[in-house]
Amino acid sequence: MQIKEIIVVEGKSDTRRLKEIFSDINTIETNGSAIDERIIAEIKSAKDKRGVIILTDPDYQGEKIRNIINQMVPGCKNAYIKQELAIDHKKHKVGVEHCDKEVIIKALANLTEYETGETDLSFQDLYDLKLNGSPNSKALREFISDKLNLGYNNVKQLYRKLKLFNISKATLLDLIKEYEVRMRVNDVE
Repeated sequence: MQIKEIIVVEGKSDTRRLKEIFSDINTIETNGSAIDERIIAEIKSAKDKRGVIILTDPDYQGEKIRNIINQMVPGCKNAYIKQELAIDHKKHKVGVEHCDKEVIIKALANLTEYETGETDLSFQDLYDLKLNGSPNSKALREFISDKLNLGYNNVKQLYRKLKLFNISKATLLDLIKEYEVRMRVNDVE
């Protein structure tokens, strides 16, 4: 797998892990969520020249960094890793640097791109479609988030990302139907 884009990561450990997998990869390290103007300028330049993929840790801090970059530098690609696949059980830490090679390759192969535009979704739609306040809401949100490569989300985060990535109500309805079919098949088995 060849990656032409520059990968934005949180720190040196993430860069080291990526270089173990892709020897010729280039990264920009944010060094935490207090991203200064110099780093933002570097990311903007990288996006214009080669493209950028954001690969941050699947935790609160990583999401915060991802959101800052997506707001400041529209048009970045996003790679997500599930939290349970990024855990160092000995040290009780979460991070890209703890991921298996296959997990990182899969994340970089399934990118989500930010699009400008409007979606026809309202926050109320998420309640009406049982993405919150119902017994299976969490499982349904996880299914949709997995299918759209959006990482883990509570209902507010999911709504924000659906809008950010311009996901239509029709697309959401199709995913809900797919989820319901899978649940019926699982009930039969």
